[in-house]
Amino acid sequence: NLAKSSGDQPSNPAIKSRFLEDFDSINPIGKGGFGRVFKARRMLENKYYAVKIVKSREKALREVGALSDFNNPNIVRYYTAWEEDTTYRYESSETISDSSSDPGTKFLYIQMELCEGDTLRAWIDQRNSPKERFPERRADAARISGQVLTAVDYIHSKGLIHRDLKPPNIMFSRDGGVKVGDFGLVTAAENDNDERMLERTKRTGTRSYMSPEQATQTSYDKKVDIYALGLIYFELIYNFNTAHEKKKIWVDLRNRVFPPKFSEKFSFEHKLIDRMLSANPEDRPDATELIRELALDISVLKTDKDIKTF
Repeated sequence: NLAKSSGDQPSNPAIKSRFLEDFDSINPIGKGGFGRVFKARRMLENKYYAVKIVKSREKALREVGALSDFNNPNIVRYYTAWEEDTTYRYESSETISDSSSDPGTKFLYIQMELCEGDTLRAWIDQRNSPKERFPERRADAARISGQVLTAVDYIHSKGLIHRDLKPPNIMFSRDGGVKVGDFGLVTAAENDNDERMLERTKRTGTRSYMSPEQATQTSYDKKVDIYALGLIYFELIYNFNTAHEKKKIWVDLRNRVFPPKFSEKFSFEHKLIDRMLSANPEDRPDATELIRELALDISVLKTDKDIKTF
């Protein structure tokens, strides 16, 4: 493996790396079980990108396959990908779980648009802070949900399902636009026999945002994304004071039991979210219908504040 801090040369000059030849000013911006994400400047254009490095396996190749076919302003833009024999190390002392003693292991480098704004997780956490007030939160939540739904509607129009929608996978660009990312779990909505369902791996996704059928069955369709978005929309507008409170409310919410007076304070949102969380997937509205309904809500909640201030 390479041992190199930003700006240094590879520890083994015999190993050539396209990443190190084409990029500099490399700094980590994310990590997890999936691998690492770096902010890096491509020297040719003098422009910064996000470069995700993972083991070159089916999940990663599936993500690249999906991203390369997408062209939507609310989806993280894909540029290119390539394989290398080694993974990049930001520091020589760093231990990387992606490292492998298997000489046949390849690493996939995915060059994507750099989203320099916060994640939706950070947006929610900031608005749950007891020290600040955000009077436009409800209107902003409707606009954000509308943009996420636009991305999901596009994904579904391609015959695909995201399967892992959650606040950390939704980001803001520098100008405040919403960007849906992390397509490692994307899958076809229909099988080769053109049936409504596809046999899938059980419990694939993040359990707290999973629909009942995604958590317990291997047969499900694109409506699993709608269920996750219902939970996210609730989280965008409801102020959780403590983690304990969220845990209790979350269990009830997944069973369509809302906090007291929620339906009075958020009448429109309550009706919409309640349908999105229907136990029967067929009772959930699709993304196209939700976009239309949200547009009406946004017109009612319209304020002078623009989402681009985020």
